[in-house]
Amino acid sequence: MRRTAPALTLAILLSTSVAFADDREAATVGEGDVGERIVAWARSAESAGFSGVVFAARKGKVVAAVGVGSADLEGKIPLTPAALLEIASATKQFTAAAVLHLVDLKKIDLDASIATYLPGIPEDCKAITVRQLIQHTSGIPGTNSGGGGTDLAAVLPIFLKGGPKHPPGTHWEYWNQGYALLTEIVARAGGKPYVEVCKDALFAPSKMTVTCFTGDAAPEGRVVAVGRSKNGAPRSALEHPYGEYGFQYRGMGGAVTTVWDLWRWHRALDGKLLSESSRTALFEPGLNDYALGWFVRVERGRLVQFHGGGVRGFICEVRRYPDDDACIFVLCNRDDAPLGPVTRGVEQLLFGEELTATLPRPADPEVAGRLAGAYRDARGNVFRVGLDGDVLRATITWTGGQVTRMLVAKGADGSLSVSDGSDTYELTVGPVADGEATSLRFAEVEYTRIESD
Repeated sequence: MRRTAPALTLAILLSTSVAFADDREAATVGEGDVGERIVAWARSAESAGFSGVVFAARKGKVVAAVGVGSADLEGKIPLTPAALLEIASATKQFTAAAVLHLVDLKKIDLDASIATYLPGIPEDCKAITVRQLIQHTSGIPGTNSGGGGTDLAAVLPIFLKGGPKHPPGTHWEYWNQGYALLTEIVARAGGKPYVEVCKDALFAPSKMTVTCFTGDAAPEGRVVAVGRSKNGAPRSALEHPYGEYGFQYRGMGGAVTTVWDLWRWHRALDGKLLSESSRTALFEPGLNDYALGWFVRVERGRLVQFHGGGVRGFICEVRRYPDDDACIFVLCNRDDAPLGPVTRGVEQLLFGEELTATLPRPADPEVAGRLAGAYRDARGNVFRVGLDGDVLRATITWTGGQVTRMLVAKGADGSLSVSDGSDTYELTVGPVADGEATSLRFAEVEYTRIESD
């Protein structure tokens, strides 16, 4: 049963029985001028709608760690670097590493057919290898999804329907469900469930003491962030976004962690967690610069290994710079947060570059007063604008009940825009009466005021 937002917050409050004041990982870190500037940059992003945790390290030393915003819905529990957030598709790095762990134990062959490990694979899919599942080159289209639960026989006809549309190994197409199948390969080859393989073979030796999965109990004394979504109800990082941790999500997402545990993971990947050959394979890019659970390419003259993630309430970016022994983690508990600009700014500051990254400018109080209120379009959809702390936000409540959340920003030239984190639209203000806009227009739709705020 899905909890209501107040119940979620109460659950988090009850889970924080151990005071965070004495937890060193909850403290803000800003080492030297670079660290202080990264902390200041992250905090400045709050007025642009950012809520999350930022972590940066270089040359093997932590430079910055800071939480911005709140972990709960009421703003009573601040986010700190010790908070747990979900990392969605960045979970794929763990799934790939779990496979390589079993490769090291000679229980999996990367270039063997998936039919070697999974029963019921149809004849037209037997040419697909384990490596091709990991690298999204199976030839199965990304639209083959929708199956859930834990019964392999039930999902195979859905996932593999029609067989490969391209010869395996010749075409890159991001396919989440390939990672769900990988978790079953891991479980069958490893002799225990996928999550247990990850915890025992990856997390424990890496000293990742609090990393877990959706559906797990909250680690004692740890704050578990609640994520706000532009397209749905808020949810705890440990609440299943899709009902259960079955084939609809397992392995492709679902890991819940902290930036400090990700730092331990970063160090373990450079250690002896995997064999040298497996470490090489992990970061050897294939088609579309995709390696094994990581994108690997040169950006702006610097080699970077990275993966992002997004699910209801949470988005993230995990980046490693092997030539600089550096990493950046940005975990957000708003899926409409300006993740890209925040990450880019942290990267520029960490490497001593000119800070050219820009954040959305918050609307000033005069704009907020003029726009605040509710508006309706011709189809009955309601667009509501109001202040959330110092940030001007908007929601669209569609006639079907779905809610989209947006940020209202002001450009340097005074123009207004609304953004849902993916798309940005110019916002046009209609005639003003008694200091209030009578209508608003964006995305070629006009909304007429029905209520003042």
